Amino acid sequence: MTLIQSDLNSLKSLPCFNGIVEVRLLTDGMSHTCVKVITVEQDFLAKKLNKDTANTEVFSALTCSASGLSPTVIYHDTEWLVTVFITGTSLAKSELQSSSQISTALTLMARIHLLEPPQNNQSFPTLDTAKSVNRLFTNPASFNKHERLNLISVTETLTNDINAQIAHCDIPNVVCHGDLNFTNILIDNSQNPWLIDFECTHLAPVEFDLAMFTAVNNILPNQLSKVVSVYSTLAPSYRVDYKLLNYYVLYSYFINGLWYLDNINDPKADCDFRTLAIEQWSAFDSYAIKQVVDFPKLLPIIY
Repeated sequence: MTLIQSDLNSLKSLPCFNGIVEVRLLTDGMSHTCVKVITVEQDFLAKKLNKDTANTEVFSALTCSASGLSPTVIYHDTEWLVTVFITGTSLAKSELQSSSQISTALTLMARIHLLEPPQNNQSFPTLDTAKSVNRLFTNPASFNKHERLNLISVTETLTNDINAQIAHCDIPNVVCHGDLNFTNILIDNSQNPWLIDFECTHLAPVEFDLAMFTAVNNILPNQLSKVVSVYSTLAPSYRVDYKLLNYYVLYSYFINGLWYLDNINDPKADCDFRTLAIEQWSAFDSYAIKQVVDFPKLLPIIY
C-alpha cells in the first residue's frame, strides 16, 4: 500500500499544515488512506474521505469532537479530514482484558447514543438496511444468478422483519457509530479512549449498534446477553428489544460478510477478507439455526 502522488500533492497543499517534516502512510488496520503528518509544531492524522460518506463522516467527527468523544478536528474539506494525532494504540491491540475492552467500547457507545441530532438535518442519515446491502452488489461476477436471488431474499426478509418490529414497538432511533470495531477506538498514553472512523454513522435503534458491535468484534453469541447487561448499566433507561436485536445480529453478520467479499481484491487490504467473510457468514448460518429462522445457507456461496 502506497500513497499515490496526487494524494500526496493534495495533502501537502492543505492550509492547516505549517512546516511539514514528514508524511507517513499508516496501514495498520486502516481500510482507507490514513496519513500521519509530522510538522514542526505538532502531529496530525489526515484521512482521505470516501465521496459517498464524506459529509456524514465530517459532521460526525465534528459533533463527537465537540463532545470529547473523538480527536479534535483541525481541518476538513470534500477530500480530507484532519485531526490531532493520538499517540497510543487501538483498543484491539491494548493490553486490556476482553471484559475491559467491551466495557470501554460500550461506554463510548452509550455516550454517542446520547447525542442529539439537529432537527431537520440529513448529516446523520437514517439506516436503510436494504439500500446498505444493495451498495455492495458492485461485482456481478462474484455471484451466480441463484446465489444473487438467495442474497436478495435474505435482504428483503431481514429488512421487512426489522422494519415491522420497529413499527410495532415504536422503537426510537439514536445516533449509532455503526462500526464500533475495537480497531476504531484509540487508547492514548494516558489510557483515555477516543472514537474514530465515522463513515458508517447512522440514525438507528440502539439494537443495531449492539448487534454490529458484537458481530464485527467476533464476540460469541452466548456473550450477547452480557453485552446488553453492561450497556444497560451505562444507559439505565434502556430496555432491549431482543427480537429486534436478533434480527440486527443476523443483518450484521450478513452485511459484514458481503462487505468483505465486495472488497476482497482491494489492494489496500492488509488482511484476508475471504477468511473474514467466512467467519461472518458461518456465524450467520449458526445464528439463524439457533433462532429457528428459515434462511438460505450463506457459507456454501463462498466455497
